[in-house]
Amino acid sequence: MTESSLNKEIQKKILTDPLMWKFRLYGFFKNLRFFEPYLIVMLLIYLGDSDFPLLTIGTLFLVQEVFTYLFEIPSGILADKFGRKNELLLCFLFYVSSFVLYFIGFSLSFDFFFVLFIAAALYGLGESFRSGTHKAMILTWMDKNNFSEHKTFVYGRTRSWSLIGSTVNGITSIFLVLFLPNAQWVFLVAIIPYICDFVLIATYPKYMNEHKPRKTTFWKEMGKGFKDIFVAFKDRRLRKGAFSSASYDAIYKSLKDYIQPIIKIYIIVILANFGLANNSSILTPDNLIIIILGSMYSLFYLLSSFSSRYAYIVRNWFKSVKNSMDILFYLFAGVLILNAIFISVRLPIVVVFLYLLIYIFQNVRRPFCVDYLGGIMKKEERATVLSAESQIKSILVFVFAPLFGFIADFAGPLVGLDSYYSIPILFVLIAIVMVVVNLFLLSGDTKIIEEQKVGNSK
Repeated sequence: MTESSLNKEIQKKILTDPLMWKFRLYGFFKNLRFFEPYLIVMLLIYLGDSDFPLLTIGTLFLVQEVFTYLFEIPSGILADKFGRKNELLLCFLFYVSSFVLYFIGFSLSFDFFFVLFIAAALYGLGESFRSGTHKAMILTWMDKNNFSEHKTFVYGRTRSWSLIGSTVNGITSIFLVLFLPNAQWVFLVAIIPYICDFVLIATYPKYMNEHKPRKTTFWKEMGKGFKDIFVAFKDRRLRKGAFSSASYDAIYKSLKDYIQPIIKIYIIVILANFGLANNSSILTPDNLIIIILGSMYSLFYLLSSFSSRYAYIVRNWFKSVKNSMDILFYLFAGVLILNAIFISVRLPIVVVFLYLLIYIFQNVRRPFCVDYLGGIMKKEERATVLSAESQIKSILVFVFAPLFGFIADFAGPLVGLDSYYSIPILFVLIAIVMVVVNLFLLSGDTKIIEEQKVGNSK
C-alpha cells in the first residue's frame, strides 16, 4: 500500500471513530455564543455617551483576561492531579454562571456596571480551566490510537466543526436578538448549548480523565509547574513557537470584533445619507446592524471552517510548519495595513473582505501551531505547556485590550485628525510592531526542524 493510500485509510478511520464525533460536537456547541456578534455594540449602547467607550470595553476584557491568566497554571496542575475531564466539566459551570450575570448586568442601569465585571471574571475562569485541557485530551486519544502523525488533520477537522457552530451562531443570533424581548436574553439562551457540552464531556471515556497521584502539597505543585514551564521554554524552538502562537492569537483576539463599531459607523452614515435614519421600518439602524453583523459573522466563520478543515493541505505548500507560521504572521500585518487604508477612504465592502481574510488566516494558522508545538514538547508536559502558551496569550491580551481601546478612542485627535481615523492608526501601528517583532524575535528555526526530521527518519 502506498503512503498516500495508507494516509487515506487512517484518515477514514479517524473520521469514523465515535470519539472524533464527540470532539466535533463539543466544538460546535462551545461556539454557540449567541451574544458574540453584538457584544461590543451592546456594550457601546449600554455605555451611552461615555467619553472613552472602547477603553472601558477594553478594561472589561482586561478583567476577563486577568482571571484567565491568574488561573492558567493552577488549572493545568489541577487537570493533571484531579483529571482533565473533571476540570472541563467545572469550566462549563463557570461559563453558565457568567452568562446569567451578563443577563442581569445588562438588565440593570450603568450604576451596576460592576456586575458585568464579575461576569467577565467568571468567563475568564471558564477560559482558564478549558484552554489546553481539551487539546491535551485529544492528543491523548491520538497517542492511544497511533494517530499522532495526523495532528493537523485531526485538529483541522475538529476546529472546522467549531467554526460551523460559529456560522450557525451568527444566523441564529439575528433571529434571537430581533425577536426576544430584549437583546440581553441571548445570554440565557446561550446556556442551552453549554449544558449540552457539559453532558457530552461527561460521556468521554475514563482514560481521558488522565491524572497523576498527588504526592506533594498544592503550593509545591504550583512552584513545580512554573519551574517546568521555564525548563520547557529553554528549548528555543518551543519558546519561539509558543510566543509566536500566543502573540498572533492575542492580537487576533483583541482586534477580531473591532468590525462591530466599524460597521455601526458605516450603517449610521449610510442611512443618514439616504435619509433613512428615522425610518420606522425594518431599515432602522439597530435592526440593520443586527442583520448585517449576524450575517457577516456567519460568512466569516463558514469560510473559516473550510480553511481549518483543509489546513493540512495548505501545510504542504510550505517547507516547514514554522515557515508557514511566519508567513501568515506577515500576511496578517499586511491585511491590517490594507484595512487601515480602506477604512480611511470609506470602502466598507473591501473592509469586510479584508476582515474575512483575518479570520481565515487565524483558522489556517492555529492547526499549524498545535502541530508544531505537539511535535516538539514531551508528552508528559503537554497539559502544562499548552496551558502556559494560553497563559502567555492572556498576558498579552490584558495588555493589548485596554491599550488598543485607548488608541482606538484617542489616536486620531492626538495627531490632529478626526476620531474616525483612530482605528486605522491603531491598525498601522500594530502591523509595524508585528513585522518587527516576528522578524527579529520569533521567526526562523526552519532549518532546525528539517534537520530533526531527517535525524528521526534515520
